[in-house]
Amino acid sequence: MAIVFQPQKKQVNWVKILFIVFSIAFVIFSAYFLFFAASPRIDVVLPEPLRRASQISKLNFIDPSDVIDSQTFRRLQTFFPAPGVGVLGRTNPFASF
Repeated sequence: MAIVFQPQKKQVNWVKILFIVFSIAFVIFSAYFLFFAASPRIDVVLPEPLRRASQISKLNFIDPSDVIDSQTFRRLQTFFPAPGVGVLGRTNPFASF
């Protein structure tokens, strides 16, 4: 009696094939919409801060010397002195504590 060995058939990996097909379809779909499809029209609506900024930019400003020389500006008081530099680090940063 002879023993017959038949080669085992390779099973098809459907998950791998579907993944490749969907990946190729995604790349083609994305390339079409990025490069060939017409872009939709977008209405530009300015947000409120930008609208206020455009209004401020249209104002006529006065000369700074008029402000500095005014009596109101001269009456302002400074309640705190100007900040100083202070002590920055140690004289020898490599010395032990």
